[in-house]
Amino acid sequence: MVGNTRRFKQHHQAACTELDGEVALFQSNTCEYLVLNETGSAIWNALKVQPTLVELCKHLEGEYEVTPDECKTSVEAWLEAALEKKVIAVVDD
Repeated sequence: MVGNTRRFKQHHQAACTELDGEVALFQSNTCEYLVLNETGSAIWNALKVQPTLVELCKHLEGEYEVTPDECKTSVEAWLEAALEKKVIAVVDD
């Protein structure tokens, strides 16, 4: 579960590059390769400051026309999938 107070960061073993305005990721441990769309790329780039779910949603709501509930649901799903693929990590307390 993602939770509202956990902070997230880019996984140290996820290499990234930008291709035509989208982020491409390679997770060296799992050999997973992902190309993120515009929104996924915005989330990835926002992870540089190790935000919480709430902080991520505030950032995205300012950039995209999305309701708070839609944003929270979508970002939670993205974070859970990214955690599973080990391209992001939870910041240790």
